[in-house]
Amino acid sequence: MSRETTKEAILKVCLAKQQELIDHFNTRIEDAKVEVTSHPESPSQSTEGSNSAEDVLHVMEQELAFVKYEMDILKSLDPHHHSDHVERGAVVYTDQRDFFIAVSSEEVDVNGKKIFGMSEKAPLYAQMRGLKSGDLFQFNETKYKILDVF
Repeated sequence: MSRETTKEAILKVCLAKQQELIDHFNTRIEDAKVEVTSHPESPSQSTEGSNSAEDVLHVMEQELAFVKYEMDILKSLDPHHHSDHVERGAVVYTDQRDFFIAVSSEEVDVNGKKIFGMSEKAPLYAQMRGLKSGDLFQFNETKYKILDVF
C-alpha cells in the first residue's frame, strides 16, 4: 500500500468516525429537546436550575458545533498532499505511536494499523511541529524518533 493510499484510508476512517459523532450528538440533542418540551416547569420553578434540560441542551449544541468545526478541518485536508515535515494533514510514524495531524480523536484502526488523531493544539504537537523523518524529540518522559512523515 502506498503512503498516499494510506493517508487516504486514514482520512476516510476519520471522516466516518467524525460523522458518527455528529450523528450521535444530533440524536442526543433531539432527545433533549423532547425532554425540554415535555416538562411544563420553567427553569426558575425547578430546584436544579443549573442542571436544567435547557442547560444540558445548550452544552450539547455547543459541543455539536465544535464537532462540526472539526469535520470541516478534516474535509479541508488533501489526502494526496505529501508532507515532508510535521504539519496539519501529515501522517507521522514514530517509534512510539503513529499520528494523523488533524483533529484530536481516539485511536482508529486503519487496515490493522493503529493511528491516533492529534489536534494542532495538543502539547505533543507543539514538540513535534516542523520536524522531519529521522528527527528526535521528547514529551514529558517519553522520547520519540520520527520514522516517517507523509
